[in-house]
Amino acid sequence: MAGLLELLGGETTSIYKINMNTIETLQNDLSNWYGDSSIGQFVSWWTTQLKLFVPEKYQAKWFPEPVKIHLIQDNKEMRVWCEQGGDFQLYTGASDEDGKQEEWWHQVQHVVNQADGQKVEIKYLISKDKALVKKIALPGAAKDNLDEVIGFELDKYVPFNAEQVQLSYIINKENSTEDKILMDLAVMPKEIISSLVNLFDEKSISLDAIDVNMATLGVQPSDLGVNLLPIEKRKAVNFFNIKLNLGLLLLLIGLVYFVMHTSIVNKQNKIGKLTEINSQLQKKARQSKLLKKELKAVIISSKFLQNKKASHPALVEVLSEVTSILPDSTYVTRLKVSQENLEITGQSDNANSLIPKLNQSNQWYEPQIGSVTSDPRTKKEKFTIKAAFKEPQEEGEDGDQS
Repeated sequence: MAGLLELLGGETTSIYKINMNTIETLQNDLSNWYGDSSIGQFVSWWTTQLKLFVPEKYQAKWFPEPVKIHLIQDNKEMRVWCEQGGDFQLYTGASDEDGKQEEWWHQVQHVVNQADGQKVEIKYLISKDKALVKKIALPGAAKDNLDEVIGFELDKYVPFNAEQVQLSYIINKENSTEDKILMDLAVMPKEIISSLVNLFDEKSISLDAIDVNMATLGVQPSDLGVNLLPIEKRKAVNFFNIKLNLGLLLLLIGLVYFVMHTSIVNKQNKIGKLTEINSQLQKKARQSKLLKKELKAVIISSKFLQNKKASHPALVEVLSEVTSILPDSTYVTRLKVSQENLEITGQSDNANSLIPKLNQSNQWYEPQIGSVTSDPRTKKEKFTIKAAFKEPQEEGEDGDQS
């Protein structure tokens, strides 16, 4: 830290201006928004769930974890740490014929070549005792203009000339609130950063970030999460994964829409067919109802004639019944048959004796004799007998009347 203070000196602090153009600012804001938004969280969840459906032997190929290379200067030796899927391993390069270890940049190149097309991120980690890292707090209202606020407030945290430093920060999201934003601010001299950039340019190593190693040298590295690499030296943001996930999401929405639309169309077609069939059935039902009504009318008409015929006793039967019951000494001068009554007028030697005989018939009820007078010419009694016909009987099951 003393060396850093001597290098920076006590020069007057000036307003820090972030070296970032409008497009880069928008990309940075978009990246931060995407990482915190529900869309980003959904895409992350969607990718994780999609990965579960892929067999394990294809997961590494279809969902490759990026290979991260952490470069740490340990005294005069550059150590190369490789990280993949959260597992760290110190890379040891091959030796030449003289037993001399290959240079660190060759080791980096070997790791890149062995990645076999996987994404490789190269990060240089500055030892924490060579960088100035401070925890600062800003009001929540400064959330939308953090870069400008930090530029104006820099003299409160770093007593150095802002033109000579490269700075970066990371927000502590877990402990920040709406009223207060907590963050870690990292500051390094621009000369040191420039020398590092020149070194890696000479070795044809393209850095992704310059960060601060918060772990002790010799153990597994732990970066702070800032990026002190100048904006103009940073790689262009690759939105391939975002585009891929958005494309898959749009494809999913399209498939869901297609399935729902097809299902709705099919149901509408079925409803149309069922409606047409229902209309035909209703038409046939109306026709059937009309035919049933006509048939009922025909049945009623036929029964009416049958009833009429059945309700009128046959005249031949009546005559046969009367002639078989009355004795030979009895003469019928008048036989009147109506729908309900039978009236017999005639002469007999004993008119009253005819009642029991006529009462033996099943076609009429008990006959009643009217006035009886004597005919002096024939010496017989004139009579008039009336009787009501019984209702005709129809044969039904078990001989019952229907």
